Amino acid sequence: MKVAISKLPKNPWWGTGIIGYKDNPAMRDGIIPDQSLLIQERENLIDTLKNNNIEVIQFSFPEELENKKYGHDFVFIRDAFISNLNKNVLLLKFSQKNRDAESKIISDYLEKLDYNITELPNRKNVFAEGGEFYYCRKDKILFSGIKRNSIRGAEEVASFLNVNELILIKTEAFHLDTVFTTIMDQHGKLCAIIVCKDLIFKKSFNLLNQFSKSNGIEIISIPPIDSIGLKNNIGSLAVNNFSAPGLLISSSKFSEPSVAKYLNTKNIKIETSPVSQFQLSGGSIHCLTNEL
Repeated sequence: MKVAISKLPKNPWWGTGIIGYKDNPAMRDGIIPDQSLLIQERENLIDTLKNNNIEVIQFSFPEELENKKYGHDFVFIRDAFISNLNKNVLLLKFSQKNRDAESKIISDYLEKLDYNITELPNRKNVFAEGGEFYYCRKDKILFSGIKRNSIRGAEEVASFLNVNELILIKTEAFHLDTVFTTIMDQHGKLCAIIVCKDLIFKKSFNLLNQFSKSNGIEIISIPPIDSIGLKNNIGSLAVNNFSAPGLLISSSKFSEPSVAKYLNTKNIKIETSPVSQFQLSGGSIHCLTNEL
């Protein structure tokens, strides 16, 4: 498997202080990340991926975003595109318009790597961000949040990926990957989902329950502290992890013991690689990586 990761900017990342988004309570407005620790955490994450036979492709941080107000978000490379894992990539359209430039820059990088590029249709009601998706290739299933995705945007992505089932999930969070993740067995088949029930609308959780029973997929419920958390009690974002066949790389251990217990019974390897300084800007390991 190949995974894309952004390099850091030449100037200090959020060197004048983080500017928070209203819908992302994990962003620490005004805080300046510890740059030495940031660099070390990034290097450790790359080493952890490589030690698990993941090929890491590093994209240069674009010069044109160095001094942009929200240019620092480029390191969360998950959001700009989604791949079918077979050399075809769909460029996405941000609901946060101050990040629009990222997709064009990513397109240039991917074209040099001989990826086939498709763009999401340029229509008013079509937008989608990578942090809202979980694509299960072997099962031909796509999970999509609908906070920063439009339903039409999610449908366009499902069509591009040629999935058999699109499951739309309404959450309290800005991205699905801050409250939800998939677990795949060693063969790449979906075997479980981890979800923070408290931050998902009841109708959507009932839909996941129905899906679980129909397909023999385990649901593991976690408390808010293992997700993005609540406004007055920010979570660890352990759920925002890198999920691959037989592997889960998280920024911290889950407080919910049933997660480790399930992974052990299925012989799924779990590793931790802290990214505390990136989390000050509201993102974690899933945000920092993107499967190619």
